[in-house]
Amino acid sequence: MALPDPPPAWGHDELTKLFDLARANEYATFANYKSEIGRLLDIDRAYRKGIDGLNHSKDWFAGFFLLRAHSNLVAACRLAWAGQIPECYAILRSCLENALYGVYLAQNPKSRETWLRRHESDEAMRAVKDEFKIRSMLDLAQRLDKPEADVAHHLYERTIDYGAHPNERALLQTLQINESDDHIQFKIVYLEGDSDQLKLSLKTTSQVGVCGLALFRSVYRERFNILDLTNMLDHIKKGL
Repeated sequence: MALPDPPPAWGHDELTKLFDLARANEYATFANYKSEIGRLLDIDRAYRKGIDGLNHSKDWFAGFFLLRAHSNLVAACRLAWAGQIPECYAILRSCLENALYGVYLAQNPKSRETWLRRHESDEAMRAVKDEFKIRSMLDLAQRLDKPEADVAHHLYERTIDYGAHPNERALLQTLQINESDDHIQFKIVYLEGDSDQLKLSLKTTSQVGVCGLALFRSVYRERFNILDLTNMLDHIKKGL
């Protein structure tokens, strides 16, 4: 499908100019990082295959979180390809959280009502905050699949370091310092070009994407095997 022409006045302001630069970066990343992009396309296909295979599953509630994890992954791909590096990590954290929530609620179906009633009262809000802690979800994932849970924990901490929290690594990876005799100029890069930071974000996006989907294997193990998703994931993981 051909893209429509931009509407009148598009590109006459700094924000839409930035959007066009982001799109140009997406094209450049797609063209220049063929191996990394190919892996991400494979991961996207694996998610879509898993989602299509969930019809009539008794664990339908966890499927909502599988869809949200995939949606997060799609957004992270766009941000990474555009060079919006810290923003990409913030979305990748959400991808992992959706996977962990889905697994937790599949294993604790009685907790669904607690989660759904979050905004009914202050007491209900406290109940959700007390129960739904990432540490608790990671502990549960450890009991179900320790190697995958270890990877999830490591990646979760990386996303926090590089953009999901305003930490020093998130700042420094986009900070440029230009010094002259009479002043120092600080700049923050909004759109990263070809760089080590871009390469790491692409790799992390693949790692989080694979890990997020693999966490759901504990919920849909039989379906993953029938759909050959288990073998697909094992193949995609090679070299990551």
